[in-house]
Amino acid sequence: MMCRHNKFLSILGCFAALITFTCVGSNAANWNTKSTTQYLDGSSLGLKAPSGSGWDKHMAYAKGRKKHNFTLLSDAKKARRGEKYQRIELRSGDCFPSGGSWNDCEMDRERFEFSSRPRLKPTQKHCFSYSLMLSSDFTDVHPTNTDLGQVHQVGGPKGTAGGLKSFPPLIQISAKKGKLLFKWHKLTGSSSNVVDTTVERYLADLSDMKSKWTDISFCLDFEAKRMDGWIDGKKTFEINESPINFVPEEIYFKYGIYRSFISRYKSISGDLPTQVVFYDEVRRGSSIESVDFNLNPKLKPVD
Repeated sequence: MMCRHNKFLSILGCFAALITFTCVGSNAANWNTKSTTQYLDGSSLGLKAPSGSGWDKHMAYAKGRKKHNFTLLSDAKKARRGEKYQRIELRSGDCFPSGGSWNDCEMDRERFEFSSRPRLKPTQKHCFSYSLMLSSDFTDVHPTNTDLGQVHQVGGPKGTAGGLKSFPPLIQISAKKGKLLFKWHKLTGSSSNVVDTTVERYLADLSDMKSKWTDISFCLDFEAKRMDGWIDGKKTFEINESPINFVPEEIYFKYGIYRSFISRYKSISGDLPTQVVFYDEVRRGSSIESVDFNLNPKLKPVD
C-alpha cells in the first residue's frame, strides 16, 4: 500500500488564503531568492523559484488567463513541506493563445501550465520531482486526455494527432481511466511526420490521490539510455531505452492541468467539469537523491 501524506481538510479553505498579485517589470531585480515569489511580467504570470529547487523560474504564458486558474497558498499545515504550495484550477472554456501561432481554443485543448526555466540540453541525466494532490471532487475526463506534468522539447520532430498539427512531448504524467500514468512518447519515422507510440507505466490510483499528497519523481538518462520512476520514494518502474530517437535542441519541464481533445468528452457528456490540483516541492537535479526528499531527507523544503 503506498504511503500518502497531509490529508487536505477543505477545498473551500484555499480561497481564504488568496494573496495579492505583485506587478513588476521584466527587469525587476528584488526577488526573494529564498522563497517562491509570484509576479506579473507583461502578459505572463511567473514564479521566481528558490535556488535549492534547481529552477530559476516558472512561467505561464497564456494570454487571457483567469484569476481562478492559479493561487499561491501559504499554510504549513496543508503544504507538503514548508509553508507554500500552489493551487491550479481549470474550468470548461479555459483555453488561451500561448504565443506564436498556437491557440488552444482552435486546437481542441484547455490548459493552465507553468513552463519551467532553464531549459535543458538532452544530454547526461536529468531528474524531476514534484508533489501532487487532487481535490476531493477531482473527475477523470477520459476519453479526453488530462496531463498533470510534461517534459516537452524544442526543435524536436512534428506530425499530426487527431487530424491536428502536433509537436509531441517526451513525457507526460497523465490521469487516465482512474490511474496516474507515466507516458513516454516513443517517436520514430520521419522528423517531419513522426510516428508516436505511447509507452505507459502505472504510478498510482487517482482515488488514492484525492485530498492526499503523492510524491512523483523520475529520471531521464540520455547517456545510459534509460528512464526510472518513483512514487513516494519507492521505485515503480524502469525503461531500459533511450528517451529520444530524435535529438531536440532543448527539453523543458511543465506542470499544471492540460486537457487535449476535449471534444471527445463533450460529445458524450457535455462541458468538462472543473478540475483542481495542488502542487508543491517542484525540483530538478542530476540525480534522484538531489530531487527526492523521501530518499534524501536533508533536502530543504521548496518554499
